[in-house]
Amino acid sequence: MDCVSNPVNVDKFLILPIAEGSRTVTEVLSREGSFRILEVLSEYPLSVREISRKTGLPFVEVENKVLALMESDLVEIKSTSSGLEGKEDIYGPAKRFVAFSSEDNSMVV
Repeated sequence: MDCVSNPVNVDKFLILPIAEGSRTVTEVLSREGSFRILEVLSEYPLSVREISRKTGLPFVEVENKVLALMESDLVEIKSTSSGLEGKEDIYGPAKRFVAFSSEDNSMVV
């Protein structure tokens, strides 16, 4: 299996080689506000609107960051709620740790 193009998910770990394919996760995590969003979601699942309110980040910025975190398997949809403002997805952490390994899997960071 080519680990660069296909990250290996093992239980609660997202294991990526230290190579070109791991850039997506590191780029997402390096964006300002991403860790704050993960921190807020670690307390309890929230909608984009609620994340925006709790973090003070603009709605559109939160929406884009949540989508990027989802694409990196760090955030997932936990449920959907219906209210006066329509249906909203409720997001939470994917409950995974990120580990980076050397290409030959001899070292894990």
